[in-house]
Amino acid sequence: MNNVNEGWRSVRALMLLTGLALCASAFAADPTPAAAGAVATPDAAVAAAPESAPDATADNGAAPVRFLVMANQESPLSSVVAGRVSQVNVELGDTVKAGKLLVTLDCSELKARRDAADAEYSAAQIKYEAKAKLQGLHSAGALEVGLAAADVNRTRSQIKIFEAQLAQCRFTAPFDGRVARIYVKEGQGVGAGAQVIDLVSNGTRKARLNVPSGWTTWLAPGAQLDAVVGETGKHYPMTVTHISGRVDAVSQTIEIEAEFGSDAQDVLPGMSGRATPVCPKAAAQCQSGTTNS
Repeated sequence: MNNVNEGWRSVRALMLLTGLALCASAFAADPTPAAAGAVATPDAAVAAAPESAPDATADNGAAPVRFLVMANQESPLSSVVAGRVSQVNVELGDTVKAGKLLVTLDCSELKARRDAADAEYSAAQIKYEAKAKLQGLHSAGALEVGLAAADVNRTRSQIKIFEAQLAQCRFTAPFDGRVARIYVKEGQGVGAGAQVIDLVSNGTRKARLNVPSGWTTWLAPGAQLDAVVGETGKHYPMTVTHISGRVDAVSQTIEIEAEFGSDAQDVLPGMSGRATPVCPKAAAQCQSGTTNS
């Protein structure tokens, strides 16, 4: 039994020596292994950190917003009655005065109907006068006279209807402005509701903007904006005139309207650009470039 125990001790000692030899050889091959759970040094963390993105808001004020130039008045004239264009009196871009005749339709059929209504009215008037005389002679009753009077009123109303329709055959300028677009040509047939001509006013231009809702803390009618129109490349002052009563919940913006000064005659409707608020001294949020997060 003693011989067996001594044999096992010899085997264990040999296995221990073999393991130590293997560890020594591995340590000699890589004397400074990196620990699996080692913590990076502060210098290494700084070197590996990505550069922070630049702030999207300028340091000198609120971020500029896009705007669209609009006419102070704009009227798309369309046909109320069907007809054929007999005359176009303007060209694209012409300056017109209020009341100028722009386009005329040939409404011969309506004129004929109006003439027929005139004839019916004359006949109804004669019939009524005759019934009234007979009533004085006790040869016609009050009912007959009343029906004759009603017929007179009916035919008179028909004349007014046709005259109103004939007035729609003439397109006149509702205000001083310029012709922005002509949809029809002479001899062309148009139906009811067809577009005929677009007219824009010559007055002060205005702009429509969607600004961050955070601007409402300092923005009010009368606030000044510095506008740069892309097409002209010039700076123009604008004054805020109207502010919407509702904030868009999705974009977190609010719609406003601003008016150009009198020196913006070269600015046309449809142009666009960017506007930056001219911050008042008391508006710290505006001056710091505060926008919606």
